[in-house]
Amino acid sequence: MSMENQPKFGERKNNPVVPPVVPPVVPPAPPVEPPVVEPEMPSSKFGWLPIESQPQELQDKFNAKLVPFQIAGPPLDLKESLLYKVVNQAAKYEFFPWDQKTGSCVGHGALAVMATLQAVEIISQRQDFEEWRIPFILYNYGQSRKRGGLHGTGEGSFGSSMAESLHEDGCPPIDENCPQPIKEQDGSWTFGASAETSWSNGDKPPVDLFSSANKFKVQSTSKLKNSDEVKQALSHGYPVTIASSWWGFSDIKIKPSGTPAVQLASRNQSWGHQQSCLGFTTHPDFGLIFLIQNSWGNAHGTPPGNFGEPKGSYWIKAKDMDRICLEEVFSFSNFDGYPARTVDWSI
Repeated sequence: MSMENQPKFGERKNNPVVPPVVPPVVPPAPPVEPPVVEPEMPSSKFGWLPIESQPQELQDKFNAKLVPFQIAGPPLDLKESLLYKVVNQAAKYEFFPWDQKTGSCVGHGALAVMATLQAVEIISQRQDFEEWRIPFILYNYGQSRKRGGLHGTGEGSFGSSMAESLHEDGCPPIDENCPQPIKEQDGSWTFGASAETSWSNGDKPPVDLFSSANKFKVQSTSKLKNSDEVKQALSHGYPVTIASSWWGFSDIKIKPSGTPAVQLASRNQSWGHQQSCLGFTTHPDFGLIFLIQNSWGNAHGTPPGNFGEPKGSYWIKAKDMDRICLEEVFSFSNFDGYPARTVDWSI
């Protein structure tokens, strides 16, 4: 309020005493969310498209294939489940972080999930007869674009179409007999812009992988409704993709906070982005928090490591996961449904 608008009490010197003017009582303003600012990251770091932007017939076709999320057995009340820890055990090297070079976040979010789904079954469930291999998710990236009505080369895809491709097409492993598109750059693994672009054309993939992909189909996909369902999926060893046009933050380098220290992100931006959720823990200061694995290299800064977090990851609160679940959060299982299972952490 400016000085001109302040209540005036009159001068006592040459004037009679004037009673003070009591300003009106103004009710407190309601709390507001932090302002949403425009993303500072280049547009190539995004690329998720919501299912609502597809024709209605494609939406109905996909939704009809989803199975209700229900663990076939008693729920678990765990304090934490850190699925990301088994990936390095299976890969025998540091599998994260990955750095997308185009708007291929839908593919990279699924890459982390498929790598983790394999690792849980091989390492934790003691299925030694299987060999862990890098999922060649660029094949599914192109097929997801095709299934969503995006033809030719380009950027971006639908999280729903990716889930459909993993179920219908299958996810082929990297063929070690073929030229490898993966390289290490600036401390991250990447397919590179050229490979991401060429494989984005689902109508004409550079190599026909239909037969090999067909052997590795995801059996069940479910849309999760809230953070409790996300917690149960992770508790039983089922990793999750998350996608939202609501979640995002401007301080890309996340400062550690809390004791023990974690990189806990706070939302103040909107991203059209898909990532993966690979774990949760119960933090003394923040309660239930979820680990989100991104595909921007080590853009968020090196984690403190108190929970063995991989590079390129950060944590979010349960209330933020609840909001993201209003959009697209999917769990994946290599079984018919979701059998109850105890993840063996003695690795």
